[in-house]
Amino acid sequence: MNNYEQSKKARRIVSVVFLLIMTVVLGGTYVSQQQKTAIERPSQN
Repeated sequence: MNNYEQSKKARRIVSVVFLLIMTVVLGGTYVSQQQKTAIERPSQN
């Protein structure tokens, strides 16, 4: 493999890892927000 192909492969791996990390962060934020909303609802009644 030449340098271009190696850097292309590295960029793809980094982009996939970035997407996985962002998915975990956004998923955690969504779940946290849902739990916060669920806790606040009964106290409003």
